[in-house]
Amino acid sequence: MRVQHRRSRVHHTPTEVKAVNFSSLAANLQCCATLFPVNRFASRFATRWGPVSKFSTAGVGHLAEDEKTNKQSSFEHVKVLLPALSLVAYILTQLSDKHPTESKLLLGLTIFLAAAGYYRPLKLRFTRWFERRRDNIFAKNAYPTFREFVHRFGEFVDSRFNSTLHSITFTLPNMELWHGPWLYFAQRIDRQNPRMSEFLPALMEFHLLISTYNNHCVTPILENLPPNLRAEIPPGVKSSLNSFQQRFERFVGEYQDFAKSLSQSRPILQGVPYWFNTPKPLS
Repeated sequence: MRVQHRRSRVHHTPTEVKAVNFSSLAANLQCCATLFPVNRFASRFATRWGPVSKFSTAGVGHLAEDEKTNKQSSFEHVKVLLPALSLVAYILTQLSDKHPTESKLLLGLTIFLAAAGYYRPLKLRFTRWFERRRDNIFAKNAYPTFREFVHRFGEFVDSRFNSTLHSITFTLPNMELWHGPWLYFAQRIDRQNPRMSEFLPALMEFHLLISTYNNHCVTPILENLPPNLRAEIPPGVKSSLNSFQQRFERFVGEYQDFAKSLSQSRPILQGVPYWFNTPKPLS
């Protein structure tokens, strides 16, 4: 008696087939994650194109900027289109000469839309122009006093004067380091147009000129001189040095008050430096 073995076919329902497929897919993904860690790819992307987490943030930022730009451009188009359409309608009613009341209404609507669309930009532009005009008027009024301070500074760095610090002591850096820049600066101030755009950089430059002279010439002699060398200074030289210190301190004090008043007068001049650390006379 032969025993026939028949292969039994297993029939799966669609739900069972999906379950089998998802389970095998999960197993394959787990195997791939084991063989190829995600950190490996993340580090590779990070070294080549930056951290992976930054791509999403940058993308969202660019999308937000693009959306904002699109909204602004759409608003600009609408701001131009509405007055134009209203103007075209007004012209058509004028040509027909049959609707005088509607024509007047369209003219008023055109003027209103144009004013509403361009009021803020025109106001901002007018405000900037008005502030620049006020700044230029202020600079024109303050320029003569500033020019006087620039020329007065020459008595400390001009070799034609016998009362300079370099004429009293010969242990200082070469006077030409300050005489040349001051001379050309004073000549430029004399021929320069007194506008705020030139006045503000000139204030900064002059403050730097006084500061470098004070730090590299005046302070080393009157304040940083060692006690043994200070004791060896002859009385006549010490008197000349103290006389120079009084003149320099008086000049710096007057310019400080002037520059401080400037920094408090106009918004554009806020932050203009005006303080100097002047040394005391020799004792």
